[in-house]
Amino acid sequence: MDESRVLAAINSARKGIAQYLEIMELLPHVDVSRDRNFQRKYNAFYRVRQRSEGWYEQYCAYLESGKASPPSFDSTIHYMFSALGRCEPSFCSKLVATLNPHQPVWDKFVLRNTNQEPPPYGTKDRVARAKVVYRNIQNWYEQYLPSLEARYVVSVFNREVQDHHRITNLKKIDFVLWQIRA
Repeated sequence: MDESRVLAAINSARKGIAQYLEIMELLPHVDVSRDRNFQRKYNAFYRVRQRSEGWYEQYCAYLESGKASPPSFDSTIHYMFSALGRCEPSFCSKLVATLNPHQPVWDKFVLRNTNQEPPPYGTKDRVARAKVVYRNIQNWYEQYLPSLEARYVVSVFNREVQDHHRITNLKKIDFVLWQIRA
């Protein structure tokens, strides 16, 4: 990945970086299950849309309860499936990554960059399959982060983003890959 491509990705991500830093700054100081300002910012950043009020209440309550002891992806997807009857690995990963910024987010661009396929809708073992896919995404990051390319991307990010020290290396890579979408 050459510098011009990394710089273009970082510049395209600047609004998202600011949004991310804002929600991460608010997170420890508000009750996310009740704070509508936080919820609005979180939903805008992670593109959480078109869910019922009950879904938002369960999700935000679980996010708030996880502040004391961040849950794993496995426990989050299990909880959300049990509570709401829906297997939503992307939203579960966003909750997990917010509480533990050393964990990856699941979205279509991450799946593409890590050569993963989401489990098909309607399969009985979709939750179990989602757990395997997420572990594969985690493994991809574990292998990629020490690489020369990743270290280079992180160094450019650190040079270009003033508050880089508030963002994990995994999230820095995520910002760049999300913008490149390759």
